[in-house]
Amino acid sequence: MLSPATAVPSNRKLDDVDLRLLAALRANARTSQEDLSRLLSLSRPAVRERMRRLESIGVLLGYTIVVDWEALGYPILAFVSVRTAMGTCDEGTQVVNGFSCDGAVVEECYAITGDWCLFAKVRARTSKELANFLDAIKKNARFSATSTTLALGTVSS
Repeated sequence: MLSPATAVPSNRKLDDVDLRLLAALRANARTSQEDLSRLLSLSRPAVRERMRRLESIGVLLGYTIVVDWEALGYPILAFVSVRTAMGTCDEGTQVVNGFSCDGAVVEECYAITGDWCLFAKVRARTSKELANFLDAIKKNARFSATSTTLALGTVSS
């Protein structure tokens, strides 16, 4: 669970109830305000007001879903480190995201520090389609190298 001392900048006044609310929403963003009110021992209007306040100060940015990629036909998960040859990491991120196709999808892509410039989380239908994705990156003059790690499974979520 988030601790008040490390969870947010000091200019955003969050109390323990706010942090418990955020933890509950992180566990399941679809939790109803009624269930949240029971969990937090608050009225529904109080929960709604806290959520609105967290949204207005930029702590709660949105609500999301968790996708079962295997059920969608993308059982392969790869993490691809990419080194750019020219241009900025931001430009490289846009190019890598553009390589998504029917057989391989960039789920997330980050500009990073260190020996590599970009780190992409890629889902693929087959190893051949992952290879085609990697070949497309390697053929692009903006990139000088890649390193790919296949995930065997998820340890924790």
